[in-house]
Amino acid sequence: MEARILLIEDEEHLARGLSFNLETDGYQVEVFEHGEGALERIENPDESSVDLIILDLMLPGISGLQVLQQLRKAENRVPVLLLTARDTEQDIVDGLDTGADDYLTKPFSLPVLQARVRTLLRRASHAEDEDITPAPFRIGASTVHPDRFELERTGKYLPLTAKELGLILLLHERRGSAVSRGDILREVWGLHPQTRTRVVDTFVLRLRKLIEPDPSHPRHLLSVRAFGYRLAEEKTSD
Repeated sequence: MEARILLIEDEEHLARGLSFNLETDGYQVEVFEHGEGALERIENPDESSVDLIILDLMLPGISGLQVLQQLRKAENRVPVLLLTARDTEQDIVDGLDTGADDYLTKPFSLPVLQARVRTLLRRASHAEDEDITPAPFRIGASTVHPDRFELERTGKYLPLTAKELGLILLLHERRGSAVSRGDILREVWGLHPQTRTRVVDTFVLRLRKLIEPDPSHPRHLLSVRAFGYRLAEEKTSD
């Protein structure tokens, strides 16, 4: 079955070009200029489900960030690829913190976007086909529930995005060992290990806010200088 992509982009020429090329690649594409209409489409139970959303950050009416916030608040975990003309780190951090799975800064090359689309769809498909869900596990005072995409801490259940959970699971699988940024980019984001991006560091900061008692002095999700990250071994006394 063809994957269905929702393209939310108000620049008509860009939306038309992206839609044409994505349809040429074999996807079904629906285009929306406004976030309000896109949300109505997504929330309509009579419409077909969406496999991927390509979302412009700057939209008339409600912003792309607000669209993303409403999606994640409704526990909709459809993969989201952000498009942004803003090249500031804070805009990208805000988008990733809100639950975006990846981002591209305008102007971008079409082959790069096509590769990101393939990667996000492939990983979403693999997640759906996975028969064995890892059992819950502890990180300090927190418990990760992979089957529910949640992290439990002090009686509160906090939702995790697919990429947040993927990063935690990768570090958990290699617990006690350092994992390079390149390995994380390849395994979690499906990107080339040499891709120049701060997305890994941004997600680690986000997870530390959820897991660590003092995110500025982490005890569990540790940095390995000039290499990557390591999830500390769980102490039996915890």
